[in-house]
Amino acid sequence: MSEQDSGKNLRTIAERLSSSEEETRRSAVVELSAFPLRVSREYLFTAMGDSSWRVRKEAVEVVLTSASALECAEEIFNLLRSHENAGLRNSAAEALVRMGKAVLPILEAHGDDADDDVRKFVVDIIGTIGDASSFPRLIRALEDNDSNVRTSAVESLGRMKDPRAVQPLLEALSRPDVSFRYTILGALAAIGVSFPLEAITPFLADDLLRKAVYDCLGSVGGSDAVPLLVEGLAEGGRSVREAAAKALSAIRGRISGAPVLQECDSLVRQGVRPPVVDGLHSMLKSSDTALQKAAVGLLGIIGDGSAASAILRACRNERLIPECLCALRAMGTVTVPFLEQEYMIGDEEAKKTVLRLCGEMMFRDSPALMRKGMQDPSPQVREAAAAAVGKIGLTDLVSEVSTLLNDLDQDVCETALGTLALLSGTDTESVTVVAATFANSDDPDKRRYAAFLCGVLHDGERLALLMKDEDARVRKGAVQGLAELVSDDAVHHLILALTDEDPDVRIAAANSLGESERKDALDALALAARDEDPWVRCAALRSLGKVGGKQALPEIQAALDSSDGLLSLAALDALAGIEGENSLNLIRRAAEGEDGDMVKSAMEILAQREDPWILDQGEALLRHPHWDVRNTAVRILAERRGATVVPLLRRTLEMENDELVRSRIVEVLKRFS
Repeated sequence: MSEQDSGKNLRTIAERLSSSEEETRRSAVVELSAFPLRVSREYLFTAMGDSSWRVRKEAVEVVLTSASALECAEEIFNLLRSHENAGLRNSAAEALVRMGKAVLPILEAHGDDADDDVRKFVVDIIGTIGDASSFPRLIRALEDNDSNVRTSAVESLGRMKDPRAVQPLLEALSRPDVSFRYTILGALAAIGVSFPLEAITPFLADDLLRKAVYDCLGSVGGSDAVPLLVEGLAEGGRSVREAAAKALSAIRGRISGAPVLQECDSLVRQGVRPPVVDGLHSMLKSSDTALQKAAVGLLGIIGDGSAASAILRACRNERLIPECLCALRAMGTVTVPFLEQEYMIGDEEAKKTVLRLCGEMMFRDSPALMRKGMQDPSPQVREAAAAAVGKIGLTDLVSEVSTLLNDLDQDVCETALGTLALLSGTDTESVTVVAATFANSDDPDKRRYAAFLCGVLHDGERLALLMKDEDARVRKGAVQGLAELVSDDAVHHLILALTDEDPDVRIAAANSLGESERKDALDALALAARDEDPWVRCAALRSLGKVGGKQALPEIQAALDSSDGLLSLAALDALAGIEGENSLNLIRRAAEGEDGDMVKSAMEILAQREDPWILDQGEALLRHPHWDVRNTAVRILAERRGATVVPLLRRTLEMENDELVRSRIVEVLKRFS
């Protein structure tokens, strides 16, 4: 395009920036990315002040992805003076933040600007960038004549979390401004470095600052802050009580060493009175998860039996489960009758929760409750009971669990089967009896369960018999069970299974042989790689790669060169696990092809093996006809080359037409901007 045509096109795009349609203006901004920033910045700066946040955001992205963005940093800074357009100022601030440390000299140069708002922007941007070199500027800003600048300086120091800020912030508390003190306490909490509590405890006398003091104690306090916070639990204001509860929870989470923690918990128990317990019960109803967790933990420490039911109900919230378990364990045997009571009166969800808790708490005195659960009308409750039996290890209930293998609900059956596998570790004899009984059943499902259990029990003799079963699913289960064994007999039976009439059995056998990594299976797998079923061939090829290594390369290469796309992809998978230059050359050859799926798979393998080929061919891959290849190439090159890929991606962006690929490129450019 000639310079004259380019100028005409630019003016056409600029006219669309005045459109009443938001999408028209946004798309015009996108098109401006094709022009150098030196010619488009005037229009982009206008777009950064657009009434639509989508247009403003797009304009910022285009500016930042430009190679010459930093050259315009001073101009962008001056946009902060646009008092009449808040959107423009915010866009400028966002752009400067994302430019990062490179703009700090400009910000420092304007740190004493006559405009109060500009100084505030400087402080905000410096704080967000968070570079330690800007610390002195923020400290000076604590003494600024403008209260907003001072407050911003405090907030910025809090975001930076620099321990050096603690002492200057404590000294700044001498200012009588309550809101300023409140912000300082928040910053000290954010930094989280301990200091003498006497510096802030006098502010507990101020109703407006009490919550902020408790929040701060939660971040920086130790066991010495516990008595103060226990008192806070009885405060009149709800927000203050909640702050004290969360602070206590945070301190307990930081305390290391059982003696100190026990002392802390003892102080809590001694200082708590009945009204406090009622308040903690109310906190459980809050939508604030952190507050709920704190309340559960404190109720567990207090050990009040009346809290057990409330904690059990709180367990229905998945996010509270760990805290509820800790609380119930801390309460000890006092919870037992409440667990049983909750189960008896509860609905399906309550029963599931109780059974799950019994499992998680390893509640060994629960056989009667487990029996009730396994006989419940609800399949979900029966499943929960079976799972809990496995976690607890209640071997006395093997017979009851095995009965669930007759359940009409498949999930119940599968969970019961898993539980029997767990129990076999401590009661092998009982589970062996179950396996033997089911192996002789007329029901093929029962024989399939037997095959699974025999695999867990390493019962190769019975598995060999089950491999002759008339039902293909049973034979498949037996093959999978044999995969758990490493004996010569097991491998022999697996090789025989490669000739089974059912393709699913042959696939399972091929997979199992691959996992065995036995060299004596190589010839059988090579033969299976020519099976009439395509999925068997694929499974055999993948296992050839695991078992045969370099020896299997001729067979794998033949499959790679076949016209069967499915087989070629399986061959690539096989090559992924074979070391050596010959294997690499075959993968590289696949990556040079035209089939998008093959090229993409080959690229992933080469990237995983950190082969330099993919870097050398990066530019060619970004021009591949298949969009998904180009998309994958963008990701891999960004991962391998880091920021050095930016110039290449900027050039690619100018030529790329696919929206998904363009989005991926823009995403990467943002990351490295």
